[in-house]
Amino acid sequence: MNFRFTIPWKIGVGFGMFVVVTGVLFFLTSNTLSESRSINREINEVYAPGIEAVEELSTQLSYSELLIRYWGTVQSRDDVLEKRNMRTLIGTEIPSQLSTLDSLSTEWNNEEQFVLDSLNTTMERLFILYQQVMVKLPDFESYADQMTRMDIEFLLLPDEGIDTELRSAKGQIDRLLQAQRSNLLSATQRSDALGDRLRFLAGNISIFILIVGVVIAFLVSRSIVRPVNELKRTLLYLGKGIYPRSTVEVTSDEIGQMAFAVNRLVDGLKKTREFSAQVGSGNFEATYTPLSEDDELGFALLKMRDDLAASERHLERKVEERTNEVVQQKEEIERQKERVTELYKDLTDSINYAKRLQQAILPTKEFVLDMFPDSFVMYRPRDIVSGDFYWFKTTGKKNIFAAVDCTGHGVPGAFMSLVGHNVLNQVTKVFTRPSQILNNLNRLAAEALRSEESETGVSDGMDLAMVTIDMESLELEYAGAYNPLYIIRNKEIIQLKADNFSIGSFRFGEREYTNHKFQLEKGDAIYAFSDGYVDQFGGDRGKKFLKKRFRETLLSISDLPMDVQHQKLNETFVRWKKSLDQVDDILVIGIRV
Repeated sequence: MNFRFTIPWKIGVGFGMFVVVTGVLFFLTSNTLSESRSINREINEVYAPGIEAVEELSTQLSYSELLIRYWGTVQSRDDVLEKRNMRTLIGTEIPSQLSTLDSLSTEWNNEEQFVLDSLNTTMERLFILYQQVMVKLPDFESYADQMTRMDIEFLLLPDEGIDTELRSAKGQIDRLLQAQRSNLLSATQRSDALGDRLRFLAGNISIFILIVGVVIAFLVSRSIVRPVNELKRTLLYLGKGIYPRSTVEVTSDEIGQMAFAVNRLVDGLKKTREFSAQVGSGNFEATYTPLSEDDELGFALLKMRDDLAASERHLERKVEERTNEVVQQKEEIERQKERVTELYKDLTDSINYAKRLQQAILPTKEFVLDMFPDSFVMYRPRDIVSGDFYWFKTTGKKNIFAAVDCTGHGVPGAFMSLVGHNVLNQVTKVFTRPSQILNNLNRLAAEALRSEESETGVSDGMDLAMVTIDMESLELEYAGAYNPLYIIRNKEIIQLKADNFSIGSFRFGEREYTNHKFQLEKGDAIYAFSDGYVDQFGGDRGKKFLKKRFRETLLSISDLPMDVQHQKLNETFVRWKKSLDQVDDILVIGIRV
């Protein structure tokens, strides 16, 4: 079996080469980002907290030195502030700080862990000496005992007892602080190096990919355009009745098949011309071989030759009739071809234009992350364009966003989303309270969708969840049309219920949407969504995903970073759907306060 390098193969190979080069860049970039995240975790979770803890311990140790000297030298009652602070310091604060260092030391090297172990031992000895002072001078009257005072003064002498242990502890603390600062500097330098590498990848390699893509596109295009132009030239010559001077190059793809057919047609026409010339000159013995058993023209010429031998005039009439029939058939085919081409082009242009319009109204990922740094938008249209859309806006200290599900999907749903987006922009110029936005959105949407001739208008509408967050007070306001809002706090879901009537389903003033208020706390996760995710069929039995399973999924991933949650939701959806078709547009918005 001969292999043919077809047009799909050419395009596939070119695209495959581009994908390979792009994949290499993605792999290198992904590794760089992974290393950067690892280094940032070391800085934020190990070295920076370690430096802070060591510095705090140093401060506490210096303060304890002042307090113990006060205890041993100043006669005072047992309830004075300095003595209470001393008890708290050695009883709770310093042990707590040492415990923090112990938990952080699991990622230190052996030398740093050894210094920390030595520091713990030194602090134990120092606390024993502190306790001796505190036990010997428990109250105001104990300071009158001269022997006790002499013992305490000996413990507080330079280079003796407490002073020796304090110097040892401070030295060990300085070694730990120096080591942690050195580690932090090293991690920062490594992070800077990764940043330089990432800039290199984003710059030079991106240019390389662009060049490779242009070269591949040029080669693939040239391998298709050049033979098509040769075919076009040959057909134009034939259309003018001129035989081409050269044959079309036959390649191993579909264009080569057409070239072979055209070359064969040209040869057949040449033979036909020669045969016709001989018959026309009266040579009725001339021979002619049809191109195939289905060559109607060839057999007609043979019949023409035979008939012309009996009656030239009758043959001329038959040839004229057959020629007219062929011309009419060709003209009809050309008209139908042009009509099909126009219809296909109109349909394709309409869908692509709808896609560009919808993409233009959606906020960019950068805009969303600028409003809510820890957030995601899962957006999966069922067709090229979608009836779902997401909307974000900042007004003063308030951030507003909405998850909107318009009637239908595909091109009709996409144009409904354009109507909804424009009406939202108009309403939010005046109103920021969600219930007011929905009430006036219903009014303007109904006006936009209701025709002048119809009393009831069209039945199109929107379901949505509208949310406003005061970024200073963290007060959330919400109103919904069929679409509820989920807030997850401490592994529990709080649901703000929506009103069960859609935008555009009633006249303005007949009903009003409910405005919900909720006080957010740091760490709360907010989820707004359309019904596409929960209505998807799949699983082992081909049933719907449903809201209960959706809530359980959100609870299981709520502690993860929002970008990871986005990935998990997408993976869960793909596993559930399996090989079934996506039944509706999907939109899920996640935001962490």
